[in-house]
Amino acid sequence: MNKLKTHGITQGTPKEILLGAGAYYKDLKYEEGTGWIGTILGATQGGGKVSITPEYLTIEVDGATVKVKGLEKKVGETANMEINLLEIKESHLAEVLHMEEDTTKKVPGYKIYKSKRDIGEDDYFENIAFVGTLTSGEQVIIIFENGIIEGALELEPKNKEVSVFTATVECTASFEQDDLEHLPYYIYYPQAAESTEETNNDVSELSNETETDAEGGLTDE
Repeated sequence: MNKLKTHGITQGTPKEILLGAGAYYKDLKYEEGTGWIGTILGATQGGGKVSITPEYLTIEVDGATVKVKGLEKKVGETANMEINLLEIKESHLAEVLHMEEDTTKKVPGYKIYKSKRDIGEDDYFENIAFVGTLTSGEQVIIIFENGIIEGALELEPKNKEVSVFTATVECTASFEQDDLEHLPYYIYYPQAAESTEETNNDVSELSNETETDAEGGLTDE
């Protein structure tokens, strides 16, 4: 008689572990003949966090005192990323608080930002993506479309320490969808059976034309 295993380790285990803090991109796209192209947001410290949380409703029926198969319904969901940015770029500060340039004030050597009255179309990113690497060397990509930063700007500068601030990105639905009952997030998981030359270009070699801009980061100038 076969005995049940006392652990969950298989031959595939050493290759299917997510390793490291990963990287975060904006406007990540796959183009035929080129591969993955996007702009990295910046260096992080303490990594980040990706959360996808479905919301369920348990339908209560008289006579049933426990949960019943078929009476659990999905009624919503949230998806967000918390990115602990080590680099504090000009664009980062403006976008966390949804600010705009104040052209009425002039100080040599400075660009001045002020609070905006409302959220506009330009406050939403086409997408924000997390790129993680498995121990096999293949990469897992999670993309949140229509990302918007929500939350406060909090800095705690201290002696002998670097300042890190957290940008929280929420995935949102859009009127371009057929329905407004699900969020447009996607998980790309590598498949060993496919050719890696065309479909799984290494995201670490992405073309980041804006990455070296002085004000690169979450938005382009």
